[in-house]
Amino acid sequence: MTKQEMSPSKKTVSYEVDPRPLCAGMPFVLTDAAHPRMVLKNGNHFLVLNEAAQIPACNTLGYGYYRHDTRQLSQWELYLNGVPLSLLSSDLHKGYSARFLYTNPQMDQIPQQKITLKRKLVLSHHLWEQISVQSFAKEDYEVELEMKFQNDFADMFEVRGLNLNSRGERMKPTSKSDNSAIYLAYQGSDGILLESIIEFLGNKPFEINDGCAKFKLKLSDRKAATLTLRIDNRMDTVSMAASDAEIDFNEARQNADDNFKQWRINSTHLETANELFNLSIERSINDFYILRQATPKGFGIGAGLPWYASVFGRDSAIAGIQAVPYIPFMARESIEILAAYQGKKNDPFKAEEEGKIMHELRLGELARSGQIPHSPYYGTVDATQLWLILICEYFKWTADLDFVSSLWPAVKAALSYLNKAEAQGGGYIRYSATKNGLRNQGWKDSDDCIMHFDGSLAEEPIAILEAQAYLYKARKELAELSDLMGQSRLAETLTKDAQDLKERFLKDFWMPTERYLCLALDKYDHQVGVISSNAGHALWSGILDREQGNAVADRLIGNDMYSGWGIRTLSEKCSSFNPISYHNGSVWPHDNAIIADGMRKLGRIDDFMKILNGIVEISMNDDDHRLPELLSGFEREATLKPVNYPVSCSPQAWAAGSLLHMLSSCLNFQADAKNKSIRIINPILPEWFETFTLRGLRIGDASLSLAFETQEGATFTKVLRKSGNLKVIVEA
Repeated sequence: MTKQEMSPSKKTVSYEVDPRPLCAGMPFVLTDAAHPRMVLKNGNHFLVLNEAAQIPACNTLGYGYYRHDTRQLSQWELYLNGVPLSLLSSDLHKGYSARFLYTNPQMDQIPQQKITLKRKLVLSHHLWEQISVQSFAKEDYEVELEMKFQNDFADMFEVRGLNLNSRGERMKPTSKSDNSAIYLAYQGSDGILLESIIEFLGNKPFEINDGCAKFKLKLSDRKAATLTLRIDNRMDTVSMAASDAEIDFNEARQNADDNFKQWRINSTHLETANELFNLSIERSINDFYILRQATPKGFGIGAGLPWYASVFGRDSAIAGIQAVPYIPFMARESIEILAAYQGKKNDPFKAEEEGKIMHELRLGELARSGQIPHSPYYGTVDATQLWLILICEYFKWTADLDFVSSLWPAVKAALSYLNKAEAQGGGYIRYSATKNGLRNQGWKDSDDCIMHFDGSLAEEPIAILEAQAYLYKARKELAELSDLMGQSRLAETLTKDAQDLKERFLKDFWMPTERYLCLALDKYDHQVGVISSNAGHALWSGILDREQGNAVADRLIGNDMYSGWGIRTLSEKCSSFNPISYHNGSVWPHDNAIIADGMRKLGRIDDFMKILNGIVEISMNDDDHRLPELLSGFEREATLKPVNYPVSCSPQAWAAGSLLHMLSSCLNFQADAKNKSIRIINPILPEWFETFTLRGLRIGDASLSLAFETQEGATFTKVLRKSGNLKVIVEA
């Protein structure tokens, strides 16, 4: 038996390796990701709680407290006199803090519903909890409150079902001599010691044994007994928290609130006359805040909770594009973090190439030790194009030439990578599966999502349609930006390359019989001829001629594609259609927002509104007024409410941005911060909006507040306030 001696809090803590297999050696498996869960997040740590707001021992449902892609607590349960409590109410609307109210069931000597227990949780730099226990009985009671803590320190990939031949060493739980703290520790396979430290501030347990803390509480005269605990996570004795200042629970909660308010005050405020829709918009913006993710090279946006609380290239770029008019500083963070991790060399294991934008960054033990390629992993066929589009959109709204100039070497490296990949792919950007990586590398990245009409899987290397459409859009928009930067020769080259790509694309991807775009080209350049939603992304990119665009739009809005809630990822006429598959018949809000924007650009207002109204109703049917990552693609007439997809992330970044994206399409505004102007072209709002107000919209150095009103199918625009040099042009 080995010992580890570390100094997590000035006093030396001695650890012994725990020879007991945790949970009787049960293998890692995720048995039911659809099970009810409550989620809180702030920065790099988050909680996944069960329906009782606890973390049950040995659960196979992903419950836990996580930080840096590692489960920092795998058990956190409360008992009163050895009995679980009954949850009466919960409040998680802030996303980073929560309140829970419990009462007691029938106990020996204590009738039911005589005692209440209030829990307040806040994720600030640390995880804090304050517990208040109160009796409403005439008699005095002495009760025993028991808290059970354990941890497996599982990497997120293990939580999701990856089992390794060997792991690091878990240490026996230990405690301070004065019972003021519990220490849980694990020596990773990379030699790094991880610790979760539960500190009891104020009232201390009378006993701690094997991670279980017991308190004796005397309850009388309705006087509440209060306990406070703080959880710190450390890596080789260094706290993972950004700040280790000595504060109390109330200060921690106030700091968390203040940080959010400061972030929110710098973003645009949006309001309609529809209160339910306002809740959905606020939830979307708040979700962007809680999904912010720190990395060793700066902040990015986590893709979604609970499984993807890490920075993804595609997700960050799309979320940035969606949010740039309203939260430009978040878009800038996404640009910067993706530039910081841009590929610098050729590494087949990580699918890294010079100039390529990453797919996914993980910080857990498996990534640190090189057992998985996610440090970061570059297996994406479209993140580079989307990153370039985001830069162009950001410049339109900010005219931040100094920032774009500083990025120009990275932009040229990205273009060089794309040109090389296009040449190697015979005129198209293609992908092949990578070892320990993804089989499919577009936004539809499940193993079975690129198939022929008969259901047979397409052979790689695969040229997915939207990767080419994004490349066309990136080249067109970069040509305009290059001109502004005085790089006319590059602008000419980009314009020519975009036109050449368009001509090839319309010939090779068009299916004349179906009057639609094929999903992809396989290794033999055979068309992968299923009817999928991906064609709507081509509509958004502008690569289609008007006649072809209208033909695609007609099919997208047809009964085999439109479920009543939104456009499905795959036509129900295809043999692989399944309404509860991840990509083969489900409905994704971000997919619909991109398609809706394409419809708007094509002038198909009724179809645009149909998509908008369906997606809005999904959010209004959610208890938290939140759009999920995706939902099942069942016919609306067959279901009373939208049917959740079992493993959908919620919150999720590009779902959070979907309503914002469609609002931008409604207003149809075109920012030109370089020339200090904004055009609002034929704004059209749903009648049920009645009014729509934007306050603090930023265009370059100017600020603008606008009001819109709908009357008898027409939308009227009014400038409420303008500061700075800005021309506002409204075109009917």
